[in-house]
Amino acid sequence: MPTFETLPRFTTDLQHLTPAQRRRFRRVVLGAFVPDLRSPGCQFRPGLRIKRVRCTSGIYELGMRARAQTRHVL
Repeated sequence: MPTFETLPRFTTDLQHLTPAQRRRFRRVVLGAFVPDLRSPGCQFRPGLRIKRVRCTSGIYELGMRARAQTRHVL
């Protein structure tokens, strides 16, 4: 079971999203990100861009290919 810790910056950014953006973010995390973490070899689907934030340890950026480019630090 994947575990996570949210940073204050993430919580603040999440609170600034509109309700529709929050629903979309939650849908992508639960429908794509978490299942990809659970997959053998932890391979992310092409629609998700996951990369480590430079000069950090254990902080990743999640980008979603969609109509608008949206990024959230997890």
